[in-house]
Amino acid sequence: MNNLKRGIVKIRPVYIGICRYFPWSHPTSPPKMEELEKITQGMIDKFSRGLKVDFVEVEEPLIIKEHEDFRKLSSELSYDTDALLLSSFTTSPLELHSLSRYGLPMIGSSCSSNFLRALRVKKVLSESKFLYIGEFPSFSIANRPRDLFGCEERLGVRVRQIETNEFYRLFDGFKDEEVKKELEEWKKEFDEIVEPSEQDLMDATRVYLALRYLSDREDANGICVNCNRMWIPQHRHIVPCLAFDRLIDEGIMCSCEGDLTAMLSALILHAVDGQPVLMGNFGYRKGMFNAEEGEVTIQHGLIPKKMARAKYRIRDYHGKKWGVTAYADIETGPMTILNIDKSFGAICVIEGIIKGSHEPVGTCRICIHMDVDGDVNRVPQIIVGSQHFSMTFGHWLTALSEAGNLLGFEVRHL
Repeated sequence: MNNLKRGIVKIRPVYIGICRYFPWSHPTSPPKMEELEKITQGMIDKFSRGLKVDFVEVEEPLIIKEHEDFRKLSSELSYDTDALLLSSFTTSPLELHSLSRYGLPMIGSSCSSNFLRALRVKKVLSESKFLYIGEFPSFSIANRPRDLFGCEERLGVRVRQIETNEFYRLFDGFKDEEVKKELEEWKKEFDEIVEPSEQDLMDATRVYLALRYLSDREDANGICVNCNRMWIPQHRHIVPCLAFDRLIDEGIMCSCEGDLTAMLSALILHAVDGQPVLMGNFGYRKGMFNAEEGEVTIQHGLIPKKMARAKYRIRDYHGKKWGVTAYADIETGPMTILNIDKSFGAICVIEGIIKGSHEPVGTCRICIHMDVDGDVNRVPQIIVGSQHFSMTFGHWLTALSEAGNLLGFEVRHL
């Protein structure tokens, strides 16, 4: 896969060292460049010491000593710069206004980690590309967006649609020996294989190899599959669930049923802290996707291994005697749930605690039970988007609120 790392936040230090003369302080000697360089380095050192994240790169500083130096900034900046680290010898609203016209956030040495994470969300989205495989749009997604190009126009995320026949051409092209070798390695993560046959497992491995090949070829860090069209009755009994688990662990976010909102939600959550993300049907009242009174649930067929407490129990798909999914108990602790609306204008963010998980009978293979921070009865008032919500570990409402300000999202939360 392309080794050019996504999500590196580039900070350009700018120090305004223009000396202004005032009658009561005349004569005033302008600072020498050596003095300004020392002050600028101090500003950078203070910023660097306060960093609690590992995705920030500080670019070469620009010192504005004379008024003509302002004209240098436009040639120094690039589209890759995400914010200006700013300080000045004397503060002038005129210069601050001039800098603001570049449209870049201006931060100080004490900038918060949450704001830097918000910058990373914006950067990751602008550097992301996902593949939509199959018919568009998916008929099984409520409140679905219908504009693939809108993802790039609104958030900078590039999209390419891959037809199902191209996927199956790749799927059928892998030799048995290659697939068996990959499967034997993969089986080290399996604790128990219940229903799937060896051929089912070979097919699941072929799905992984085909999707991984496409993501490498297209430099994609996301895959959205209309799996309703991957399954062809009486001919192809293939689903990507187990392959998705592995791809997510490798940093390629995945969403089921051709759900663009879940795809974008996963990219946003993964950008906040680089952790794996799962998605699924969201239950917020008793009996809805196995939710109990006072809790919420996510129920689907995904559980990345890095989110699990043990090895996989390998099952069939929805009890249908074909396909491959997996169950494993999920890690407990803090979580954040997110979804985005179909116009890409609002997000719903819910923080809480994962209590545990269980394996439902004859349906999606994992159900995750969670308590929310806030009044669970207000959940229906704030939810947006499709029935699928994405989830990651940790509490990230503050960082996502900052990202909402940068990206123009309405942020709904409890």
